[in-house]
Amino acid sequence: MANTRAEKFMAMKNAIEENKAIYNIIKVIYKIFPYFLFLGYSALIVYLLIEWDLRLIKVVTVPAVTFFAVTIIRYVLNKPRPYEVMDITPLFPKSTKGKSFPSRHTASAVIISFAFLYVNIWLGIVSLVLSFLIISIRPIVGVHFIRDIVAGALISTLLGIIFFFVI
Repeated sequence: MANTRAEKFMAMKNAIEENKAIYNIIKVIYKIFPYFLFLGYSALIVYLLIEWDLRLIKVVTVPAVTFFAVTIIRYVLNKPRPYEVMDITPLFPKSTKGKSFPSRHTASAVIISFAFLYVNIWLGIVSLVLSFLIISIRPIVGVHFIRDIVAGALISTLLGIIFFFVI
């Protein structure tokens, strides 16, 4: 079964590489969009700091705790990445071994989106769309399994709902 998955991935990768427009779109989403989200999050923190808004405490601590929790889970479980299991080459070379589950990019994007939702619904919606693009590209590029991104999204969604909207 892994061989069939590898063949399907390589066929998809080859098709993407042959279509330069799609390749460039995927490259921007994979490499640049996470920076947009991080810069937006940084701007949100600066804004809350300037305004002396107490929501700053949650906006900083909840994503930080989520990031560290996911990092510890990844370290303990040390699940292999698709390119290790299926012996494939990701669309964009990556040399990291293991630490695939849960996806930290996914967990970070989702919890940052919840921070935006907590402060402003419209910024939260824009952030969620950006996060969805970042998240959905990870398996296509070959650096995460779908289970990795689902786990990262679920962890952050659970923590985001509890700590931003319940507590």
